[in-house]
Amino acid sequence: MPDDYSKHLEKRIKEMRERMVKSKLDGATSIYAVDIDNDIDIDVVGSAWQDNEIAVWYNNGGNPPVWMKYTIKSDFEFAHEVYCHDLDMDGDIDILGTSSDNHQIAWWRNDGANPISWTEQIICNDFFGAKSVRVADIDNDGLLDIIGAAILDDKIIWWRNLGGDPIIWGEHLIDDDFDGAHRAEVCDLDYDGDLDIVGAAYFDQEISWWRNDGGEPIIWTKQVITTNFKGACIGLPVDIDYDGDIDVVGTAQQGNDVALFRNDGGNPFVWTKIIIDPFFQGAWPGFVNDIDGDGDIDILAGASWADKLAWWESDLNQKPYTPERPSGPISGRPNIEYNYSSSTIDPQDDNLFYLFNWGDGNDSGWIGPFNSGETCEATYYWGSQGNYEIKVKARDIYESESDWSDSLVVSMPKNKSLNVLNPWIFRLIQQFPILESLL
Repeated sequence: MPDDYSKHLEKRIKEMRERMVKSKLDGATSIYAVDIDNDIDIDVVGSAWQDNEIAVWYNNGGNPPVWMKYTIKSDFEFAHEVYCHDLDMDGDIDILGTSSDNHQIAWWRNDGANPISWTEQIICNDFFGAKSVRVADIDNDGLLDIIGAAILDDKIIWWRNLGGDPIIWGEHLIDDDFDGAHRAEVCDLDYDGDLDIVGAAYFDQEISWWRNDGGEPIIWTKQVITTNFKGACIGLPVDIDYDGDIDVVGTAQQGNDVALFRNDGGNPFVWTKIIIDPFFQGAWPGFVNDIDGDGDIDILAGASWADKLAWWESDLNQKPYTPERPSGPISGRPNIEYNYSSSTIDPQDDNLFYLFNWGDGNDSGWIGPFNSGETCEATYYWGSQGNYEIKVKARDIYESESDWSDSLVVSMPKNKSLNVLNPWIFRLIQQFPILESLL
């Protein structure tokens, strides 16, 4: 990634951070960015353990944006996490939160209106040290369920949505011996059509996953991803290397680690630890996404003991393979157009653009897009006699460029002026260039 782009991105992150900290939120523990009020602008929802609150900042537009804070819940002791999802599937984004000292998971239903009205429902109030909450349809019944982790209970639990108004929740245990359960994430890790769970245990120093084996009640089979990951805080499932297997990115607060656990397949899965940063003090919050828009997954994390936010760029977006040497006539005459073609393949099967260099200081400009493997054709004529080396390269949709192809040498040995010919002969030669060889 170019240095100037990196500096620009870092500057933008710093500016966004400075604009947000002007609004007081003591002991901020988590944030979630989403359009809460359906006005197209992205709002921010946050939790704070010192302020003991869940709050939303409505984005009222402007440059910089104007923020209006609204407290969703106060006296939410040691508010640890917020999560946003349309839990009741009514078209409005709802808010969920965990209180580590109230031992609660709560849901605030977005009832619409302007200003928005919120209805609170306590999902549980005896989930000791509640840390994490997520939403997913665990049992594939079309209703969204809730998944949580509690650090003092050492539990990961899911609450089945039984319907009703208010919704009735049925509690189901996934694991009650996951010492210091800190985070639970949901994904179909083994691609069998059932949603599985990835969890991080602070005191067990462990990241594990639980395979959903179906059944009524659901049977869960635990498989350890890593141990001795000191103060494990999170495990984020993502196919970071695009090999078709779900990998896991983890942070460890006590170990100051940010690491990738690569899924190498097998039964059970084999995991390879790749250290991203072993000195990231108090590594805790994390996020995975294509931050720089280059087609691969990057890692963003916060160092809770160093007041630091950093991201690591992935360069896994492979450039297109070198295109074939251009095909087309290797000799001709000036001022006559000739067609040339080439093709290549992109490792990620991305669409491609092609650039032909005509060897005389001119090029075709980027032509495309074309499907990976599809042939690209370009037309050109040279204005004077000489030998020219034509070459071509490809670029994917994320602007990753291939190497130049081998050159095709084209000779324009004759420079017989066609302007002296009868105009109808000139037009005929333009339509049928082979006739020029007879002159």
